[in-house]
Amino acid sequence: MRTERFLTQEELGGNVFRAREISTLEKGRREPGGGAIRFLAERLTVVPGYPQPSAGSDSRLFLELSAAQAWDERNYTGARRQAQLAADAALAEGDPTGWWEMSLLAAACLRRLHDYTACLAEAELLAHHPLAAGGQPLRPQVETLLAAACQGAGRLADAVTHARRALELGLIQRLNIDQLIEVYQALVAALSESGLQDEAWGHCRTLLLPLLDAASDPQTAGKGYWAVGNVAFRRGDTAAGLRHHAKAASLLTPDADLETWAAFNRASAAVRLAEGLHDAATSQCMDHAETALSVLGGTEEDVLENLHSRGRWLQLSGNHQSAVQVLTDVYGRRTALSPQGAAEVALHLGLSRAALGDMGTAVQLLDDSAGAFSAAGALDRAGHAARLANQARAGTPVGLSARTG
Repeated sequence: MRTERFLTQEELGGNVFRAREISTLEKGRREPGGGAIRFLAERLTVVPGYPQPSAGSDSRLFLELSAAQAWDERNYTGARRQAQLAADAALAEGDPTGWWEMSLLAAACLRRLHDYTACLAEAELLAHHPLAAGGQPLRPQVETLLAAACQGAGRLADAVTHARRALELGLIQRLNIDQLIEVYQALVAALSESGLQDEAWGHCRTLLLPLLDAASDPQTAGKGYWAVGNVAFRRGDTAAGLRHHAKAASLLTPDADLETWAAFNRASAAVRLAEGLHDAATSQCMDHAETALSVLGGTEEDVLENLHSRGRWLQLSGNHQSAVQVLTDVYGRRTALSPQGAAEVALHLGLSRAALGDMGTAVQLLDDSAGAFSAAGALDRAGHAARLANQARAGTPVGLSARTG
């Protein structure tokens, strides 16, 4: 914004910030306080030729910067409120594209708040807006958001549809490398969770991996390797999963983004445990995720996912009594999880119940797991849970294996 207005760093900082302080803000090495945001927004707004706010009201620029800062601070309620105000301001200035972009940010906040129903409703409206219709450049962004929201809501078939559409439109619109990586991440995640592992791996091997070395942002590349590793683990290729997650771990650092680092370690622990990896590296991932959660705070879903991994660790250790205690607590709060996440907890709780000889409860849990997976569209996992339920129902021992995750 400063360079668009042909201001130097000294001119923007005035007598409050030195040029090097402006530089650290622009490079993301320092977080601005509320007073700094207001001061900088005012300095940028008074440049001739740019819209001026009405008397007594906040400038659109201040609202946009405040929304972005609230998002960075994981204050998604605040970010949504500021984004909605910024969208209104853009509309008042006759800038429909600015309105659309801020409205998309407001909808994305709903996904982070796990209000998937409201997120989908708002994103659908944006997808059908003339600015996003007919393959316009804005359409891939909203299709990617729709894919992520559908996945969170347990609508995996719809998630795949939206992600495929985002990729098709993104290729037509010639998105840049970092934007394409985000689209591919959404697609392979939806495909993999839906059980379409071969298709997901094909995209990873031939399209996503070649892009990652060219990514300009280490965080974006790290997320890409994380996604590729997830697919490899789910295909049963543990060596490839470990290799790509190690690459992701080298790029996703707590100094750069503690929240992303926490989420990666939480997810890496889960897929490792799903492959029966009961080792020091898996334990370290769990410890990292829990440490970050204690610093950041987090959603109930974050807490439950960490507890789920702890329960799974106890289960693989053969301590089924303790595993049942932990997993029962998680399952009792399963409404905070995605439908397929709750189904995984039911499956693992059923396995430990079976190991303790409580076959009646085990059968019920495994049946519940199969039903939840089926409703979400994860048909391979539904079939797996149903087979385990039938084994338990017939009195056949239901033992743990590397693929029960």
